[in-house]
Amino acid sequence: MASCRKAPQLLALLLAVSMASSMCFGLVKPVLRATSVFKSHVGEQRVAFETAADTNAGREIGSSMVGVLFLLAAGARTLSARRGAALQGSRQPSQAVARQATKAPLVVIAGPPAAGKGTQCEKIKEKFGYVHISTGDILRANVKEGTELGKKAEEYMTAGKLVPSELIVDLVKDRLAKPDVVEKGSLLDGFPRAPDQAKAMTDAGIEVDKFILIEVPDDVLVERGCGRRLDPETGEIYHLKFKPPPAEVVDRLVHRSDDQEESIRNRLAIYHDQVNGILPFFESVVCKIDGLPKPAEVTEKVFAVLE
Repeated sequence: MASCRKAPQLLALLLAVSMASSMCFGLVKPVLRATSVFKSHVGEQRVAFETAADTNAGREIGSSMVGVLFLLAAGARTLSARRGAALQGSRQPSQAVARQATKAPLVVIAGPPAAGKGTQCEKIKEKFGYVHISTGDILRANVKEGTELGKKAEEYMTAGKLVPSELIVDLVKDRLAKPDVVEKGSLLDGFPRAPDQAKAMTDAGIEVDKFILIEVPDDVLVERGCGRRLDPETGEIYHLKFKPPPAEVVDRLVHRSDDQEESIRNRLAIYHDQVNGILPFFESVVCKIDGLPKPAEVTEKVFAVLE
């Protein structure tokens, strides 16, 4: 009888050991019935027992097993969710690269007066098909079309004031969002012109892929500028050394005040001051091109940078 009274305690100990072993190895083994072998004073005999206490213990075991299974299922779901998040995270960089790869290029071309920037713009457009954008064209188009940005810009222009850099950048940003630019890419000509415009571009999130800077010594630029002559009847510009005018138009050519040496050197001083403040905003994408060689050679260098 004493052995029978101890049977529930032995059963509980057996179940505890079984559950601990199951949890350690991640296995659950259902226990349906407990039997014990006892020795009596008259010899060895097997005593099988099923008491009410055994039944209650079995119920408790079943309940505990359900709880363990629930915890295991929850853990599996958590692990699956973490693996899914990790997989999604691993895909994000490749998706970002794909988006970046499809982004239409934005190229800025800059250089001092008479550096040959206009010639290179034409060559770039022919080769790569970029949409040529100048702030002057954007301003005139928006004013003519009566857009909200155009109306704001016109107020400053009518008052004889400079259009604020923030407004110019808004106009540029609006132009960059047009379908033709999104499809073909763009060539931004001579903008930004000042450090505050460069900062406004950066603040607006406009990302430049290449910043082409054509460099020519000042003395060469003065020679190029001073030799220019304008035909007032046709609007054609000639150069006494590099593009001589026909004899029949020489007498009517005009030497503009902007093409005088003093005026040219003043503009160059302003240009150098501005470009030195602009370049730090784009230093990672700046490509300096020697503008001294013949235009065709300069074009080859420009193409090499863009390709």
